[in-house]
Amino acid sequence: MTTGDQAPVVLLVVPPGTVSPAPLAAAVQLLHPAWRVVAVWAGDPHLRPLLDDLSWFDPDGEASTLRQVQLASRAPADAIWLRALAAARRALDEGAPSAVMLVAGAVAALGSLDALVPPVGAAAVFVPRAAGPLPDDGRAPGEEELVSGGSWSPHVAGVSSSDLIAWMSRLLEIGSIEGSIGAVLDRAAVAFAVVACHDPAIGVGEWRWDVEAPSLVDLPSFDPEQCWVLDPGRGHRARIDVAANPQRAAVLARAATQLTGDIAPVSLPSGVVVDDVIRWLVSRDGDCPAPWSAPAAFRAWLEPRYWSALHGVRRDLAASFPTPRGSDAERFRDWCRRAFVDDRAAAALGVPTEPAHLDRWLTAETLAADGINLVGYLTRELSLGDVARRIGRGLADAGLVVAPLAYQRTASPQVDGAMPIVGTIAGSSSIAVVNADQFPALAMDHPELFAAGTHLVGYWFWELEHVPMQMRNAAGLVDEIWVGSRFVADSFRAVVDTPVRHVPIPVPEPVVSNRGRATFPGLTQCGDRFVFAVVFDHFSVTERKNPVGAIEAFRRAFVPDEGPVLLIKSMNAERRWPQHQQVVAAVGDRPDIIVWDEHLDRPDHMALIGAVDALVSLHRSEGLGLHLAEAMWLGTPVIATRYSGNLDLMDDDCSVLIDASLVPVQWGEGVYPVEARWADPDLDQAAAAMRSLATDPSRCAALAVAGRKRMQRQPTLADTGVLIAGLLGIQVAS
Repeated sequence: MTTGDQAPVVLLVVPPGTVSPAPLAAAVQLLHPAWRVVAVWAGDPHLRPLLDDLSWFDPDGEASTLRQVQLASRAPADAIWLRALAAARRALDEGAPSAVMLVAGAVAALGSLDALVPPVGAAAVFVPRAAGPLPDDGRAPGEEELVSGGSWSPHVAGVSSSDLIAWMSRLLEIGSIEGSIGAVLDRAAVAFAVVACHDPAIGVGEWRWDVEAPSLVDLPSFDPEQCWVLDPGRGHRARIDVAANPQRAAVLARAATQLTGDIAPVSLPSGVVVDDVIRWLVSRDGDCPAPWSAPAAFRAWLEPRYWSALHGVRRDLAASFPTPRGSDAERFRDWCRRAFVDDRAAAALGVPTEPAHLDRWLTAETLAADGINLVGYLTRELSLGDVARRIGRGLADAGLVVAPLAYQRTASPQVDGAMPIVGTIAGSSSIAVVNADQFPALAMDHPELFAAGTHLVGYWFWELEHVPMQMRNAAGLVDEIWVGSRFVADSFRAVVDTPVRHVPIPVPEPVVSNRGRATFPGLTQCGDRFVFAVVFDHFSVTERKNPVGAIEAFRRAFVPDEGPVLLIKSMNAERRWPQHQQVVAAVGDRPDIIVWDEHLDRPDHMALIGAVDALVSLHRSEGLGLHLAEAMWLGTPVIATRYSGNLDLMDDDCSVLIDASLVPVQWGEGVYPVEARWADPDLDQAAAAMRSLATDPSRCAALAVAGRKRMQRQPTLADTGVLIAGLLGIQVAS
């Protein structure tokens, strides 16, 4: 325990954004009343917020030119540390024996922090990210991040040596070390008398969690609104589990107020975000005007330099404008003007990456007038791939000449026994079953398709009434837009001039494997209990599929182990780990809700849907709802949201439809914009529907018969092939 004379100054370093240091300050002052606690602002000097019960500690003048150049020329983490080190230098100069640096919003103090105070003779105390070697088990974070980011936490340290502070500041100022602050900390630990804090209660976080009652948690990416996972930005399986650990969940609940707030990117007074290009330019010319104190002069200095530098680092711009100061100068200036207006000036889109495997397609010397090029994910296991394959079967059943071209830009697995593929554009018409948002990538990957002069149709799905601008712009790449449901047709017709046609693709009767109910891992112990199932792919945006809503409806409908079971069958959890953990957290302690993640081949997947007693889809929106149609084919009653494309195939006679209101999109994963709306199904109504089906076998039987009859009334695939031929002006032999 430190006395008042030995007490360190605690520097709460506040990054730009909405992070407040007050909760962390209150916690430290409660735990260590004798310690002096101050705040250090590390953001835009002109946007430093006011504080109520805490003072700002200003080491060298907030608006100094040096301070502004550092902020504009260094990576955010480096700029934070430069500010922290300057404050630590002032604290030591004023007589403090040491300074404990904590980054507000990244750490939470829950117990004694004495272990962070450097002992006599030590230059600093650093906190190791990981205790010992990490097992190579595919969990994140892993050893590779210790190599790239450094072995020590960049969010907490105790320092007592002015020499160490000066040395670290000099390295960060010249910016000569790869890996930046992580590498600087690694070098400092070797060059100076640095003590490693091995207290397992200090630094608990996503790398290690070895105690039930931590004193300090280190969670820079924690989001209290997604408290089921430590870092919602990591898509793969996490090293530390939270959703199934009540003790850790309780710790996070205590820490949440200290970890609230968002870190904002550093922006210039004009609102332009300081990107890598600007940082590079400022670092090369330390005599540039002060970015915030002299914004007009800095803007005049930056503009002629920025575009040339941007052209130099972006391969796509170099390819589009090979001579930006020569024959391409006017075109490049036009792009620059539009990029600035579109807000891409200092937030460049980056260089598009090519798929791992990309074979160019050949183009026949003469394109057959009655030939159709079918482009899509023909060899991949995803819904769009299945739609493309069904279109191919329909065209073949109608006797049409088809050239199947497999598009490969997807992470979805390969399909067993996919249709034969060719590599030549042979027909005068093309149907590309590639969604609108991916059409620019298709044009980049296969410009030969667009150069072939074919009549190009985009067969698109979309799940919202609101169509984003990127997808609207893609309409200019096609001659026609075809869609599979009236809902999608209405969405596109409202915003594009390109002709939009509703061309429904019938859902054929599924092929089912011979697996029985008891052979599926999620159902082995269910016996004859009534089983509701939710089936979805995390790649399809988990929140849109809304399994958490189905879980909540089931919890409202039945007390634990009342009889019915809810099976949550997902796939791709390993690649969407935060979303999967949200599902696990929603289940809680209910033994009658089973979560099972596995990829099944289609016959087994269909056998599973046919083996359960009812399928539940409280979706927020569907382009069509293929799995719902397949359940109806198999005689499995369906409970579904009364909204979107599934209403083309479902009504109150053949399914149980749940009313919904429209709400703003949340957790759209960057796919669905926040300005759009989707459905919020009535969970009480869904719970009542579940109880009704579970207690009324006759109603289940009637829905099974009605659903199958509805699917049998669809046109055949051959009928669809004939329809498509007519739309393309191709004669079909009688």
